[in-house]
Amino acid sequence: MSLDIDATCGVLEKLQEKFGSPSDTELLRTAALALHFIWGSGHLHNFEDYLACFRPGDSHPPPSSFDTRERAEASLQQPMDPRVAHRVVISGSRYAVGYSPEHGSRFLVRIPERAGLATTIHPLSALMSEAFAVLRQARAHAHAPEDKESVDIALLAIHFILESNQSSHFKSFLENFDSDTPRPPLCTFSSRKEADTWLNAHPRPPHGAGVDIAGQHYSVGYARDSELRVLVRRPTLEELGLAEEDE
Repeated sequence: MSLDIDATCGVLEKLQEKFGSPSDTELLRTAALALHFIWGSGHLHNFEDYLACFRPGDSHPPPSSFDTRERAEASLQQPMDPRVAHRVVISGSRYAVGYSPEHGSRFLVRIPERAGLATTIHPLSALMSEAFAVLRQARAHAHAPEDKESVDIALLAIHFILESNQSSHFKSFLENFDSDTPRPPLCTFSSRKEADTWLNAHPRPPHGAGVDIAGQHYSVGYARDSELRVLVRRPTLEELGLAEEDE
């Protein structure tokens, strides 16, 4: 199962046309926004590692097994190669190992069985529960294998947000998405030197996250395989010629 956010959102947009209810189409839009939230919050690599757990025969490196969550979490303090996906097994249940760009620490994300994608075992808000239900309906309308996979990825995006305890952050993201309120950056620095020091010391820089340097906005770029790290300045609307003229 490979991630292509644009392609997945394109499938969800196409499926919206098959739903007559405006509320259902809005819920499919919410599912698409879950993917943009994961990307923009710097958890793209974590989600890709999570999806990798659903590839048949993908078990490199082999998971470590523990009888309690406490022992599994203690193992997260040991050095790990940041270029590859890691997972653990706790009493028979599988977990992906994620890395928090906010706290600089690893965390566990439970991996549901494929059959579990059709059931809800997590206490949900009304919005998330309704989004699950609509995605299940949408899957019945998806005939091409790649379309079904896109719906499964959207379902897993919601699972990932729930299991990584990001529900409240996602709710705030949805509330502010269509507003003019600027989104706060992941980190703020007074100089480029400070930002570069942070970036180069980060074991897994949060790809796509926003960073402010002396009042200017940047995006974090990180290629895991090559360990290439870069800060890309975002041009202002004035520089792009898109700023509205004062009346």
